[in-house]
Amino acid sequence: MHVVVTCSNRKRHTVPERLRVGNLRERGSGRRFSAWTDRLSTSSAIDFPAVDLYAGEHWQIARTLPDQIAPRAGTLWVCSAGYGLIPASALIRPYAATFAPGGVDSVGEDRSAVRDWWTRLTEWSGPAADQPRSFTDLARRDADATIIAVLSDAYQRACATDVTAAAGLLRDTQQLSVIGPATTDLADLVVPVTARLQPHLGGSLLSLNARVAAFLLRSSVDDDHNLGRTRLRERVEQTTMATPARAAGAAGQRLTDEEVRAFICEHTGEHGVTATGLLRRLRLSGRSCEQARFGQLFAEVIAWGVRA
Repeated sequence: MHVVVTCSNRKRHTVPERLRVGNLRERGSGRRFSAWTDRLSTSSAIDFPAVDLYAGEHWQIARTLPDQIAPRAGTLWVCSAGYGLIPASALIRPYAATFAPGGVDSVGEDRSAVRDWWTRLTEWSGPAADQPRSFTDLARRDADATIIAVLSDAYQRACATDVTAAAGLLRDTQQLSVIGPATTDLADLVVPVTARLQPHLGGSLLSLNARVAAFLLRSSVDDDHNLGRTRLRERVEQTTMATPARAAGAAGQRLTDEEVRAFICEHTGEHGVTATGLLRRLRLSGRSCEQARFGQLFAEVIAWGVRA
């Protein structure tokens, strides 16, 4: 049983400036990646177990996920834009890297760039010798394993090819589930999480994916530990239907300009995307932005993309 969780931007220890992707000056994906791994490997910064390095509400829930499925043995893994796939026990240094576009420490600004970065991470030895470096490695090690991946949309996009290949190596593709927002990248493998579940599970939207995963793992104990993807989807659908919908006109979580730009950047590569359609999707996810402000930010992102 493997539980793989998106890392957290928040760290319990100070991140050295040298270990921020935004401080890389190299050009070209190969040179940037080589420079990055060289910095991680040679830095004099103190290292910490990954499980103790990350912070924030999301990680407080994520680190408890294997405990939700006792008496079954579960292993917690981290999906990191800085280190790749690592066991939660791996010793790593404080760093700043993300697959989410639009940030100063983004490893790439489009689907091709982030997938290339993830592929390079899977080929790097990393901080934990002899441990799997990809979802494919996890599946290849044991075709009877169950893999629960709790991934944000940006991390789904980066790891999609790897995750899809892993599902194909398992005895039954039902053994791999991705818990997170529905995306076109991993549509067939996703157990969809929507903001409508937030009132039932509590917490903020930032921790919702992890809270849904905890809920599903706990629920499986009373269901003969059935963790097949179809059954997980049924539980989510039943819970969603039993949760009152947000009242019409109720405000969602208001986003900053930077957060809105990041959301727009994630979807501008899709065919036929419009400001109106994206704003509707944003609001359905439980987040909000005024129409005029969203339209202006959409135009800025499109114009920036044309110039780039």
